[in-house]
Amino acid sequence: MPIPTPFHGRTSALCESYEWRSWAGYLSAGVYEPSHEREYWAIRNSVAAIDVSPLFKYEISGPDAGRVVDRIITRDVSKCKVGQVLYTPWCDEDGQVIDDGTVSRLAENHFRITAADPNLRWFRDGRLQL
Repeated sequence: MPIPTPFHGRTSALCESYEWRSWAGYLSAGVYEPSHEREYWAIRNSVAAIDVSPLFKYEISGPDAGRVVDRIITRDVSKCKVGQVLYTPWCDEDGQVIDDGTVSRLAENHFRITAADPNLRWFRDGRLQL
């Protein structure tokens, strides 16, 4: 049985579609309105709030954390300031997208990567070797 996210009590009344799903063990709205169009375009062109409680989270810290993150993502993490979040994909050696997510710079040498699917095995599969 999925558990409500910490935001469920504040957002569940907004779910006009009544479309709920289990996402990583959490009860999550699949879409809030009967059609996903407005949400889709708001996320890509304007602003949206997304409950990321179900996302997988990976923290990387230490003196070489920036170099490690740069080996995983396609963006230049050195341009990410402390407190900033980047949206980015990560790709295999052939340029095929494996997944996408966010990278948060929590401190100079401390990052958090979020993803919808578990990626730790892929991250460790030779990508983190410096």
